[in-house]
Amino acid sequence: MMKRRNFFKLTGISVVSTLASKVFAFQEKGNIQHKKTLTNPFETKGKWYKAALHVHTTSSDGDVDVATRLKQYREKDFDIVAITDHRTTNDLSGFSDKNFLALSSIEFHPETYSGAPTHHLLGYGLPHPYAYNGDLSAQEMIDDIKSKGAKVFYAHPYWTGHTYIEMTEVSGYLGVEVHNEVCQDANSGSGRVHWDQMLNKGYVLSGLASDDVHKSSEVGKAWTMIKADKLDDKSILAALELGAFYASSGPEIKNYQLNSEGVIKVECSAVKKIVFRTSGAGNGSVFKAKNGNDLRSAEWDLSKKNPKWVRCEVTDKNGNTAWTNPIFL
Repeated sequence: MMKRRNFFKLTGISVVSTLASKVFAFQEKGNIQHKKTLTNPFETKGKWYKAALHVHTTSSDGDVDVATRLKQYREKDFDIVAITDHRTTNDLSGFSDKNFLALSSIEFHPETYSGAPTHHLLGYGLPHPYAYNGDLSAQEMIDDIKSKGAKVFYAHPYWTGHTYIEMTEVSGYLGVEVHNEVCQDANSGSGRVHWDQMLNKGYVLSGLASDDVHKSSEVGKAWTMIKADKLDDKSILAALELGAFYASSGPEIKNYQLNSEGVIKVECSAVKKIVFRTSGAGNGSVFKAKNGNDLRSAEWDLSKKNPKWVRCEVTDKNGNTAWTNPIFL
């Protein structure tokens, strides 16, 4: 029997587009996992942990070994490091303690059905060793990795040259990299347009930031702040599934909430611009600091606008940004 991915290659992208829209039209609106919403970490108890969620070593195409890479992140006060080498996991036993979590993970690359470059997907909490099977179709590989308890996210879709077609031809992932620092060196590190398009189509997806380290000089330039009860695999993976985090390449987000009157408010470290993004024409509202001052908060009345969702971006004087996950209305 002809494999599904070979069938798509032969029939072309127009068939992919038609089939993808039909397949996903039958899915209940929500995210790829049929979730209705995300947890707002600013409304929950727990502790914030600084996480590097896209990290490479000499086990694939990084410049230093696992022990050295983990040491580099510990020296920069990271609490969590997911080692995501290409197509392989690593033995991380002995690297975690009560103050630091080394999370066994993977970056995997199944072929697309559309014929575009391969998917780049991240699987967090994948037990070592994992027998990578490159003959699996994209959906089969996602399903297999998830069956081992891992949480899957979509990596740098802009850099990979992917569109809504590729992002909807597979299911089972929880969110997307809104920012990838290494890819940004080629001006291809932002995933916010892809993210917003998926949100506008009804998918409930969260947004990560990472530095996607391959070289030691790249360590610690972007991260994800995770709110969890404990610093252990179970708690961190649960927080990733719930969306209890925000992403950053610099600024701190201190609060982000929608009140009962329909007013959205953010509080943050000193920044020069605060942007609320929503569905619909205009895409939201922009607040800019004036007369050399800084912004540390902003609020916007949504009570008469009726958007499907609202998220926030705050940008400092150096152009570094932090991103909240969306609140769904």
